[in-house]
Amino acid sequence: MKHYSKKFKHVAPTFIVVTFGTTMATLLFRWVFTINSEILSIKEDVFNIWLPLIIPWIPITIWLRPKLRILKFKNDNGSFLFQMMAWAAMVGMMIAANGYLKTATGKLSAVRTIDMLEEDARYLTLEEIKLNRDFGSAHTEFRTSGKYNEYLNFDSYFVYPFHTSNQEFKYWYGIKFHKQIGNKLSPEKKESLYQQFFEQSIKDFESYKFSKPTYFEILPHSDDREGFERAIERLQIKTPDKIIVIEPREGSYADRNGNKLEWIFGSFGIGFCVFLFALIFPKYHHAEHKRQLKGIKPKSDELIDMLKFLIPKGDHYATSILLNLNILIFLLMIFSGVHIVSPNGLELLDWGANRRAETIGGEWWRLVSSMFLHGGIMHLLLNIYGLVIAALFVEPIFGRVKYSILYFGSGICGSLSSIYWYENTISVGASGAIFGLYGAILGLLLTSAFPKDAKKGILMFIGPYVVLNLLFGLTGGIDNAAHIGGFISGAVFGILLYLMIKKA
Repeated sequence: MKHYSKKFKHVAPTFIVVTFGTTMATLLFRWVFTINSEILSIKEDVFNIWLPLIIPWIPITIWLRPKLRILKFKNDNGSFLFQMMAWAAMVGMMIAANGYLKTATGKLSAVRTIDMLEEDARYLTLEEIKLNRDFGSAHTEFRTSGKYNEYLNFDSYFVYPFHTSNQEFKYWYGIKFHKQIGNKLSPEKKESLYQQFFEQSIKDFESYKFSKPTYFEILPHSDDREGFERAIERLQIKTPDKIIVIEPREGSYADRNGNKLEWIFGSFGIGFCVFLFALIFPKYHHAEHKRQLKGIKPKSDELIDMLKFLIPKGDHYATSILLNLNILIFLLMIFSGVHIVSPNGLELLDWGANRRAETIGGEWWRLVSSMFLHGGIMHLLLNIYGLVIAALFVEPIFGRVKYSILYFGSGICGSLSSIYWYENTISVGASGAIFGLYGAILGLLLTSAFPKDAKKGILMFIGPYVVLNLLFGLTGGIDNAAHIGGFISGAVFGILLYLMIKKA
């Protein structure tokens, strides 16, 4: 407690600035997006969930983390716990603020019929609802969720077009039904549960009281809107370039904001109080505080050194380029509307995923393009980790050119193994190429590439990683054929390339 005021004055103002500054910057970006929604094809979920979860780490890392060095912790996790407190406060505030901005700024259009709907409305009430029951349609999305994809979600989207004076299929009434089951069930059981769910959804849709809801929302670009659009596409009828899908909302329009405004400041207040209370426990680092006041930076920073790995240079030149390409393409996918956690097969195929029918049908470029696509952010992070670890052993031995030959050669062989083994599996990810690097490492253990006294340690470090990943692939949902094909080809390529180096 002796130096609490010094800790407070040094750290607390930064906490306040980064929290409010980041929230305001995110809201400004959302406002710009709303104005230019026809140009920027970003889904609502990105603003409501994923930007609040990811963006706070940028100001925390750049501004708050250095300030925390004046605190002495008993273990290495102390600074990270303070960063997590700040992150939690920022996430709560940003989610509440985004939710409030969405509902509070949405314009209500009270109309008699759907023909009279104003273009800039977000919500509406309808006096008369006339639907064309001859053109009903449905589409179901299947997505996994949970920490280890332990759940399988069914989302069925049902639509009817409105009767309009000009008989255009511009306005649609949509209803969504959802069910979640275990993803470890047998295929037969999954199919049975899906059929039961879909049949019940049809009955519920047909018996639904379409005039009962008090107000509706005009759906923006979102996963749900895409689901309804795919249901409409199944009808194979001519529709206007811009269609409008409305979905019923629970409760009244006046109550749509709920307690979001209170939670904007409440989440900040709770997080700030917890953060200030936690400042009691770490000791005060007087020498570090003096260095910061003089503007003296630390000699080394592990996080900065890790980020510098993304800059192509030295023994990780090619690896850095590969990492940057994978991250860039993933970001492009997300901002184009692909689901950040669990993209479906159609989304991945549109971006160049590998599947037998398309690839052998003449789209051979999918053997390479699929290597830079990922089935969600966790898939990307795991592949980044695997690539960095393997590259530390391999690229210094082969150099940029031969290392790239090894990487792409193994990846293509992995893609070929996938379409040979699986008839209808949609394959994405750099796993085949990465397993090729691990295969090369184990192949090089048979040569003089590594010192004799280091070979046992390398085997004990790399071997379990490869074995565990292959065994995990047997649990389902993972393209083990690409892993095995990449691993074997990588071992062969690795030995041949090394022999070429030795002869040279």
